[in-house]
Amino acid sequence: MDTIDTLSLPIEPPQQATTLRQGLERYYQANPDFVRDQDLWVGIMCIPWCDMQRHDIMHVVTGYSTALEQELQLIGFLLTSLTWKRPWYYYAQSFVVFLELLWQSIQGKAWGGIYHNPVQVCQLYLKGVKQGFTVHKKIDAAIDPETVLDRDLASLRSEYGIHNAGAWD
Repeated sequence: MDTIDTLSLPIEPPQQATTLRQGLERYYQANPDFVRDQDLWVGIMCIPWCDMQRHDIMHVVTGYSTALEQELQLIGFLLTSLTWKRPWYYYAQSFVVFLELLWQSIQGKAWGGIYHNPVQVCQLYLKGVKQGFTVHKKIDAAIDPETVLDRDLASLRSEYGIHNAGAWD
C-alpha cells in the first residue's frame, strides 16, 4: 500500500478572518476623498464623525459598495435594521435622500452618468428595506464603533443575520 509522506506536503497557512477594522481600511482606501476623523458640515447641519463612521461601518458589514444603486439599498436597510431610538437625521438620511433621488429620476436626471427610472429607484430602496426586516437582531444605532472594530466580519454578519453584498472583504 502506498503511503503519502505528509511531511513533504506544503502546509497552507490558515485563512485569516477579515476584521471590521481591516474592511473599513479597504473602504477608506477605495474612497480616499471621504471625510474621515472629523465632523461633516452639510449647510448649517453638522453630522458628527461618530455617526459618519457608523454609516461607513454599515457599508462594510453589509458589503454594500458606494455605488449609488447600493447606497440606495443601504439607506433602506438602515431604516429597518437599526433600533428605533436614533438621531433624527438618521431618518432624514433615509427618507430625504430616497425622495431626492426619486425626484431627480422623475425629472429624467442621471447620477454619475447612469439614469435609473423611478420604478428602479423604488425597487432598490425597497430591496434594502426588505433586507433590514430580515436581521435576527436589531443593530444598536448608538453602538460604540470601538467595541466592534476588531471583530471578525463573518461573525458580525452571522450575529445579526446580515447577507453580505460582496464589497470590502
